Amino acid sequence: MEEKIRRFIEETFMFEFGEEITTETDLFKAGVIDSFGYMQLMQFLDSDFGVRFADEELLSNILVSYDNLIASVRARMATQGVREGAA
Repeated sequence: MEEKIRRFIEETFMFEFGEEITTETDLFKAGVIDSFGYMQLMQFLDSDFGVRFADEELLSNILVSYDNLIASVRARMATQGVREGAA
């Protein structure tokens, strides 16, 4: 799951995680992602993993870095009863 999300982010937004942009970097502040890209990412998570976030979560700052996104997806999958690799 992690690798698939990482690959989607890197391919969609045309960059690679490394020294400048790490998995802890705020992707909005770094200029990697904008609101349209954010919605693409959320649609990808829904279609590929069956993960949906509430509006309040989407508008908060918890989903702005790769690390926080992965932690949130794992937690959401657990609460929604979605198993990794099931979607």
